[in-house]
Amino acid sequence: MEHFWLIWLVSVLCALCAIPIQSNTIRQHVQLQSAIYPTKKVPPISVMVTIMIIQSCVFLALATAIGLWLMPSTGLRLWVLDHWVSRTELPFSIWSFWAVSIGSGITVGLLVKWMDGSFFQQHMTKRMGNEPISSRFFGFLSSFYGGVCEEVLMRLGVMTVVVFLAQKMGGMGISYWLGICVAAIVFAISHLPTNYMTFGKGYVVTVWTLLLNGILGILFGFLYWRYGLEAAIISHFSADIVLHVIFKNKSRK
Repeated sequence: MEHFWLIWLVSVLCALCAIPIQSNTIRQHVQLQSAIYPTKKVPPISVMVTIMIIQSCVFLALATAIGLWLMPSTGLRLWVLDHWVSRTELPFSIWSFWAVSIGSGITVGLLVKWMDGSFFQQHMTKRMGNEPISSRFFGFLSSFYGGVCEEVLMRLGVMTVVVFLAQKMGGMGISYWLGICVAAIVFAISHLPTNYMTFGKGYVVTVWTLLLNGILGILFGFLYWRYGLEAAIISHFSADIVLHVIFKNKSRK
């Protein structure tokens, strides 16, 4: 638990980067609800954003605390952070760590971009609202939230818990892959509400969301297992930069 405050404070700062995007999402949701239920009263957007930020801080604290508490029993590690703080010996070179982390993020980002453009874009014709990530600047801000906050919640939180429970139930041989897959599924499902609000509910939108985010989630989970949470964070950030900044005008991911 020695890294709790560092991880939590950094993830909260990254969560604050998402305030402009969350404001857009909430404003769009309020507009849609107002069109459907014109007499329904809703709280001010500033209040709703504040509530979302508080919820994020609480969930990040819980994920960080539970993940760090269970981590020593699972074999999962914060390799680079432990190395910098306690001079723990790394099982890999620092250069291979950076190469794998950044290289995998860029590669999977390009793969998802290609799959999006080749198989899904022509079917994404129905638009119910504007995309929350509406510019490269917002895409850059969202990369901090995705890279840090989502990895703390999904990998440090969900994946660590699943691996711990699987090992306790005697599933040592499949515990890591079970944790990787469960966390990837939860990660993919968490993107459905926003995409439904933007493109409407439908088979294509559902497959698009689950498949592409599932691929990303499996990679990040594997990196957490083999190279530590820091590798998953860097890879996720790199992939988001590719998808939400470099190819922002050409992708709806």
